[in-house]
Amino acid sequence: MTPGGPHGRLLVVDFDFFFHNPYQGIAAPHRGDAALYDWAHAENETLRETVWPFRAEEFLRAGIDPPRCDGHQNFWDRFTFTSDNPPLFYADSNLYAGRLTPRHYALFDLKTTAWQAVHLFDAHHDSGYPHPHGPKSFEEWAERAEFSCEDWMLVHHANGSRLRLTYPAWRPNGESHPPMIPLLTNIDDGGSVTSPFDAVFLCRSGAWVPSWCDDQFTDLLAAFPGRAHLFPGSEWTHPRPDPLPYARRMAEIFAELRARVEAQTMPSPPPPAAQPAAPPGHPEEHMLSPEQARPHPRR
Repeated sequence: MTPGGPHGRLLVVDFDFFFHNPYQGIAAPHRGDAALYDWAHAENETLRETVWPFRAEEFLRAGIDPPRCDGHQNFWDRFTFTSDNPPLFYADSNLYAGRLTPRHYALFDLKTTAWQAVHLFDAHHDSGYPHPHGPKSFEEWAERAEFSCEDWMLVHHANGSRLRLTYPAWRPNGESHPPMIPLLTNIDDGGSVTSPFDAVFLCRSGAWVPSWCDDQFTDLLAAFPGRAHLFPGSEWTHPRPDPLPYARRMAEIFAELRARVEAQTMPSPPPPAAQPAAPPGHPEEHMLSPEQARPHPRR
């Protein structure tokens, strides 16, 4: 290994790995109709924080509990690390994973600027997606020298790192758009990863994972067996405001209004059928007695 050359292994974990999205992966009846997950995605304040009460309300109105993350419990037990106190940076966006070098973790000789290997656990490959006004290939991307949460893996490819992606079990078919670079992929089987890691980056993906799951992210971060620090200078609000009280109230108001409308639009019951009118008096008053009915001779 030459001084300053690629060295060490970086583990990158995106929290959306644990949020089963039926619109992007396999069906899950207990999580509701896949159309409930047909969301726009972009890293901005509206989709990261503002929108979640309205999305939670849609689940409640559909009779579905707002879905949670799964599989994050004991997640770190699947990995080994090269030190007893491994370093971890965290942030909301995976954009920052593209900036990370061993220097950020004070690893090795402080001259190392590239990782030997980067292993990503994510529901998305983050290795470049075609856009009408974006690069169509790695070569076009390299000319721009810019990266985002969608293509930060290209940075590590350019630095000579070996790249690997593990998709969650709920997304066995991966993404429809292939990566722009060579990327070894597999589907998570829940087993141990044998090769040790030197450092970790953990991304919350607040525009992909609902804010009502923030407590689960807190649990995952707290369970990490090392030292964890917020990536310097990154935007961070955690936990985000709880969207569920507002969502429940709005769902209740909607149910009350719907009940009123249905009550007003229900057809009135038909009037009872008309009964034939009875003749005046008791029927017996109009019957002849035997004496009256007997014929009498004319006198």
